Amino acid sequence: MAQRGSLSQQRIVDAAMVMLDRDGEKGFSMRRLAAELDADPMALYHHIPNRKALMQAVLEALMRDCTLPQPQGSWQIRVRALCHALRDLAHRHPGCFQVYVSFEDWVPAEHHVYEAFYAALRDGGFSSKTNVRAVRLLFAYVETFAIEEITGWMAPEDSELLAKSLEGGSFPVSEALIADIAKMDVDDEFAFGLDVLLRGLEAERSV
Repeated sequence: MAQRGSLSQQRIVDAAMVMLDRDGEKGFSMRRLAAELDADPMALYHHIPNRKALMQAVLEALMRDCTLPQPQGSWQIRVRALCHALRDLAHRHPGCFQVYVSFEDWVPAEHHVYEAFYAALRDGGFSSKTNVRAVRLLFAYVETFAIEEITGWMAPEDSELLAKSLEGGSFPVSEALIADIAKMDVDDEFAFGLDVLLRGLEAERSV
């Protein structure tokens, strides 16, 4: 067992992030984390008061790892880069990102990410009300898309299974689209959705 002095909050947080990304939240426990660190489970609580505090520390580290692009170019360029940065973060830390999406409390580093979005839209001429609504919409899109990706739901359909599931019903439009439904380039799908959102937001910019 590791001695108490060999543990630190940073080491615990780092190990928790690795475990969450590897095993997911369902595979995570303080006892398993202690085993990963070769430490007595109670020794963790000398550095982290409880599981919620650990998750807050993990999410603080996660959001600090979100690489924010320099604020250059049009509001569309800036927002697009920020959305890609958030999606990239989900890819680097899939388990931690799933915790982030469901976590109720704010963490300080999260505000840096929101601030960058708000600033891009403010500089683009959006009203305060539309700015806030737009950022909520953009986060909802990126978070939902990323979760679908990292959990395996965002994947091409099996055309044969899809065709079989449509048999016996009256779904002529769906049947005609089987070939297109079965194809998917995830990066193109993300870019398509983001393009649609940005075009729609441009129409709201002066409202």
